[in-house]
Amino acid sequence: MSSRAFLTGCGAVSPFGVGVETLWTALRAGRSAVAALRGIAVDGLDGVLAAEVPPAAVADDARERIDRFAAAAAHEALRDAGLRLADCDLTRVAVVVGTSLGAMPIGERYLRARHAGTPFAARRLLGHPYAATATTLARALGTRGPVLSPSIACASGTQAIGLARELIAHDHADVVVAGGAEALCEFVLAGFACLRATTATAVRPFDARRDGLALGEGAALLVIESETHARRRGAPPQAEIAGSGLSSDAVHMTAPARDGAGAARAMRAALADADLAADAVDVVSAHGTATVFNDAMEMAALDAVFGAARRVPVSGIKGAIGHTLAAAGAFEAILCARILRDGVVPPTAGCEEIDPACRLDIVRGTVRRIAARVVLSTSSAFAGNNAALVLRAVEPLPQPGRRPRGRKSSTP
Repeated sequence: MSSRAFLTGCGAVSPFGVGVETLWTALRAGRSAVAALRGIAVDGLDGVLAAEVPPAAVADDARERIDRFAAAAAHEALRDAGLRLADCDLTRVAVVVGTSLGAMPIGERYLRARHAGTPFAARRLLGHPYAATATTLARALGTRGPVLSPSIACASGTQAIGLARELIAHDHADVVVAGGAEALCEFVLAGFACLRATTATAVRPFDARRDGLALGEGAALLVIESETHARRRGAPPQAEIAGSGLSSDAVHMTAPARDGAGAARAMRAALADADLAADAVDVVSAHGTATVFNDAMEMAALDAVFGAARRVPVSGIKGAIGHTLAAAGAFEAILCARILRDGVVPPTAGCEEIDPACRLDIVRGTVRRIAARVVLSTSSAFAGNNAALVLRAVEPLPQPGRRPRGRKSSTP
């Protein structure tokens, strides 16, 4: 790895609305956006819970909702980074957007139109293939570098940020707009209900009463730059993407390995990539779906990585914004960056009565103040996919042409 990857900007469209500050304020307050589904009718699923992006959050135009989410998040991230793409070599700007659903609502509209015998422009199906959210965003931004759309289900956003780090580290890009995006649709809502993975009451990660997840939607995009590029323009880094790791369970299509061995391997791989030991981690951002098996697996995995005796603070966001699938890991990366910046860990919304089997130090009830330097984020997904990221605090870069404060000149 030849170049460090710095996070310089964040953007989000979440079930709380548009903007990272809107999201961060709600997370710190322990609020939840999970409520009865409003925007989508699903046959046989009355009263299903979900975390939907408010209808007025983004402009209502001809673009697919997922594309609108991604564009709004990307533009905020670029503003936050203070980066004008017109000032960049666009052949060195990459776009990496993970998704597990893509623009699936187009297919649903097509099938409904066929069933009703009404016309439908088939070119919509051909003109918006699975990876189109990434390519549509790249076209809108005018970039000319690599465009990738990773899809390893609920670990895709985490993988996207890991891929951004690799593109920079191996000198394939100077800037990467990376993250994940999803828009809820009837298929995925019905599918998770068929798996009996959803709750009818509340999302309660690591709680003794947990009984399932609620799906969410939105987009989380990050601007990730090489150290050289960020230093040249004097951009203050919010964090370093210090390490990433992947693994697979090869156990079951939808259920995780009960012992958490695969998730533990991904976490250890990310730590090794960052050249850090487990005892360097100050906070963990957990996958925390609030399903019985996933939470139990994650408890075992974190015990294996950190040792049952070490109680590293753990926080999860799915009780607040639902399970945003491929966007989940990117939302967590924003959370990690804010923890490093503000020294505050938000409570895990919905966690009130800790599972007696849980030895983890779950942050709950109110925020906890921690001067964190290293944060680990972990994601697990269908088909046994696991991914992890290590984010590390970075000292502000010196402005071009200025001597860093506190250093004496070597000139007599």
